[in-house]
Amino acid sequence: MKNLLLAIIVSLTCISVSAQEKKNAIKILPVSFSLNSAAFEYERMLNEKNAFEFGIGLPINRSFVDKFGMTWSEDENITDDELGIFSLRAAYRHYTGKSSLPKGFYIAPFIKYQGISGAADNVREIAANQGFSTYNENVDAKIHTIGAGCQLGYQFLISKTVSLDLFFFGLEAGLAEIEGNIYVSEPEQVDEIYNDVLDAVDDLPSMWKNKIEVSSRNQNVSVKAKNLFYPMFRGGISLGIAF
Repeated sequence: MKNLLLAIIVSLTCISVSAQEKKNAIKILPVSFSLNSAAFEYERMLNEKNAFEFGIGLPINRSFVDKFGMTWSEDENITDDELGIFSLRAAYRHYTGKSSLPKGFYIAPFIKYQGISGAADNVREIAANQGFSTYNENVDAKIHTIGAGCQLGYQFLISKTVSLDLFFFGLEAGLAEIEGNIYVSEPEQVDEIYNDVLDAVDDLPSMWKNKIEVSSRNQNVSVKAKNLFYPMFRGGISLGIAF
């Protein structure tokens, strides 16, 4: 009888401890929606102080005109523009506190892949013999990056259920690959667009412009680049559920 009572007490204690432990968290990054992406993260505690985290960002193809500080000249009319961002991120978190829950101050080295795709139609206006005429530019661009970095943050657990993660300082560096094409409906304007692109590239820092190749063929102007080094700051907030 005593052995049975002892077994029941031990079982209830284990159940109680297990009910208090939160080893997993599923989170969403609200700021990502403003960047044309829906980003989610999953975190799994490996032991009392360390965790693995996997994140994915799904593209939301929406307009990018008047966003990200972009400006357009008076002779341009941008239509049917859309941009979306896809990302994958894996991180290893080390918590500095004594809690076995996914909370507290942490340091997290990570690796990340990002794919950005954008497209737009641009109607340009040019002077003609009898006033003005127009022609179309069809722009299509893709950017791929792969990088690594480290971030610092603090994760709160509200009522041991709701996670609030503030990653207030993070640095990332990596390499980017760019491939873009501009189709010009008016062949006589190809050289002008080609020169405009060359001027824009020439304004970039030498570490980038020397690796960017601009070419023209028929009615197309192409831009290609590989191994462009980039630095980036990472910060933000995520909300989730711990279980």
